[in-house]
Amino acid sequence: MKSNLSIEEIVLINNLLYCENLGGPKGTFLSTSQESRTIGDFIEGVLDNAALIENDKEYSTGVTGAEYKQIMWSIRPNEHLKNIIILQVHYESDGAGGGRSAFLYDPQFNEAIVAFKGTQSDAEWIDNVAGLYMVPTDFQTNALNWFRSLDFTDIDTITVTGHSKGGNKAKYITIMDDRIDSCYSFDGQGFSDEFVQTFSQEIKNNNHKIFNIIEESDFVNILLNDVGEKQFYLGTNCGRLGFAENHCANAVVFYDDIGGMSVWEAPCQDKKMTDLDKMLNSFIRSIQMSSRENIANMLGAFIVNAKGGDTDKLVNTISDQRYSDSAAQLTAYILKYKTKKPEMVESVKDIMQQNGFNTGMVGAINFVTNHSLLMRFIGKRPRLVLFILKLRRSPETLITFLKKHLELFDLLVLISKKMIRIRPLYNTGDDLYY
Repeated sequence: MKSNLSIEEIVLINNLLYCENLGGPKGTFLSTSQESRTIGDFIEGVLDNAALIENDKEYSTGVTGAEYKQIMWSIRPNEHLKNIIILQVHYESDGAGGGRSAFLYDPQFNEAIVAFKGTQSDAEWIDNVAGLYMVPTDFQTNALNWFRSLDFTDIDTITVTGHSKGGNKAKYITIMDDRIDSCYSFDGQGFSDEFVQTFSQEIKNNNHKIFNIIEESDFVNILLNDVGEKQFYLGTNCGRLGFAENHCANAVVFYDDIGGMSVWEAPCQDKKMTDLDKMLNSFIRSIQMSSRENIANMLGAFIVNAKGGDTDKLVNTISDQRYSDSAAQLTAYILKYKTKKPEMVESVKDIMQQNGFNTGMVGAINFVTNHSLLMRFIGKRPRLVLFILKLRRSPETLITFLKKHLELFDLLVLISKKMIRIRPLYNTGDDLYY
């Protein structure tokens, strides 16, 4: 049996999960103080304190107080959504990543809704990429254990949903528990080849229940192999947060002149995301399972430390001895991939620039690509490299960037050496089918 919720209602529920301290403590949706209350009770409580909500303040990543007020006003006339009861709010321990979720009940249709919030902590970011080498991950298992602790006696329909990491948890639980009727994953990442192979029968049994709501330019859903039906939706795209804003839970939300909320289907995925998806799949398949934990740790640190377009933090991460070998492996793969698929590298550059990273980094990528042999011989002598760059009238942005980040030269040499051994496109970049 399919859920009785509309796509718009699913999106709104997932936005509510991110509400924290809107006008005060009562403005936190995932709080035990909300248990036994309805969504309508929560909305009215928030709107009663609307004057205390700062319009320009970000109350969750990319979503301001003014935008949350729009969300509340769009829910207010929806009697179906307002009458849904918040039965239980669940917090995982800090040691388990602090993930948050809610057990909701729709009395009109006797439907249980289990909703998972997206990545709550740096530990959950690490668990996201742990899916490269762990089958399943620890936090996926935690989510399933909590789900199985819930009482669904006499319930007609069981629906699970979540945004980002929450969407991945929702898909995982649907694959592993046959009782679920519907799953709506909102920009949730997929699963490794090994996961798909290990649980191929479970995926076949439950794949038809999974529906992916995907913002056309989202960069999380593309990770690993997806399962279930996909539908892309138009996004508000690149606002004040740059490219990162495409992953915000309200990125697909549009309003009419009287505040009514809608989502709009897109004809296809943004080509940049399609290109990046295939490259990442191809790269991951080129790495032996025994080495993937190092790659995952590097990616996790990269994501955690590069939030908000901070180029210095990004450089510090990829130059760190703990991550430099993996960072060099990934970068070398991208550069060699460029020889066969130049459009993908252009897509990566666009993404970096839209996300606010220093364009000098793009120049450094170009330089290594075009002078890998030179870097292998003289890359350990930064002053000589900089002198040659000046003689060749290289862009000043590149020279300034490299002067500021001399620690990058060891990494650039390592990248140039790894490029010799890489065979791009040896592995397909398409999602693995089951």
